[in-house]
Order: sequence, then structure tokens, then C-alpha cells
Amino acid sequence: MRNALILTAVWLGILVTAYAIVFWDQGIDRPLPISVLQERVQLAEPEYVHPDRLFSLPIPMGWQVIEEAGYVQMTDPNEHITVWVVAVDTLELEPSLDAAFTLLDLGPEFVMTSAALPSDAWTGEDVNVIYQRESEDDVVSVRARRPQEWTIVLLARGPERELESLSENIDWIWSELGIPADEFLLL
Repeated sequence: MRNALILTAVWLGILVTAYAIVFWDQGIDRPLPISVLQERVQLAEPEYVHPDRLFSLPIPMGWQVIEEAGYVQMTDPNEHITVWVVAVDTLELEPSLDAAFTLLDLGPEFVMTSAALPSDAWTGEDVNVIYQRESEDDVVSVRARRPQEWTIVLLARGPERELESLSENIDWIWSELGIPADEFLLL
């Protein structure tokens, strides 16, 4: 008799638990933090919109943002790398990169070490260029795109190892860059 009471209590516990899982929670798993972040990016306004609405971009969580005349500057939480996004009104690739370096006052001591440059005239597709100082571990990774009558340049500067470790954030900023500025609706 005692065993029957114990078994009945166990079965009732199982039934109550199953009811709670299926009906109370409706069988839907809780979202993971990553999916919450993806929903936030898709449903919320972008973190930064250029004053002339030339571009919009997301800001990685914890990064500091400073808006300057002509560009936006972002710094990672540990302040190891700095990312700038600049809109320049130059149509050719090399003058666009020179204009961005001049605007940001990065100096002439950087030497191009690798590039995925177009072989013919640049038609505006994505370009990746790496510059490095010869005497230091100071690297500038540059990406450029010409959407219309201007060029968007992303520059990321810092130690090579830090740039590699934060490359996913930089790739995310570049891939989510809205040109012209995205129009998001809050739901």
C-alpha cells in the first residue's frame, strides 16, 4: 500500500510537470541571448545614422561612439582598437583612401601590406586593404565601397592580434552597414 502511494505521488508529479511544460509555457523554448540580440538588431533603429543619412550602422555591444565632423568613431570596450566610418565625396579608390587617412590624421608612415584591389578601374565594389607601420605593431584595416556619388570607408586601427580577435565585430559592422541609411520601424 505504501508503494502504491509513492508511485501515485511520482505519477502525479510527472503529470503536473508535463502540464506545466506543455500548457503553461506552451512548449516554446526560451530564446538564447544571441537570438535576442539578432531580434534587437532587426527590430530596433540602428545605433548610428549619418547626419545626411548617407549610411547607418550597428554599434557592437559595449563599444563607445563619438561623432565627429565628417565621420563616426567607435572604440571597443577595452580600448584596444578604434573603428572609423567615413563618407568621402571622392569616386576613385586611392584618393578616397588618402582622403580618409588625411581626415583622421593617421599619418604617412603606414605602408600597404596586402590588398584585394580591382585590376581594372574601380566600379565601387567592396575593397579590403591592410596598412602597417614598419616599426610598430600598429595595423590599419581598410574597407571601401562606392554606392553612388560618394565612397564609404571603414578603417579599423590597432595591434594586429586585437584586430584579428575583434574581426567578427568589424565584419558585422561592415555587413550591416546600410547605404543609404536604413529605415527601421519599431514593432
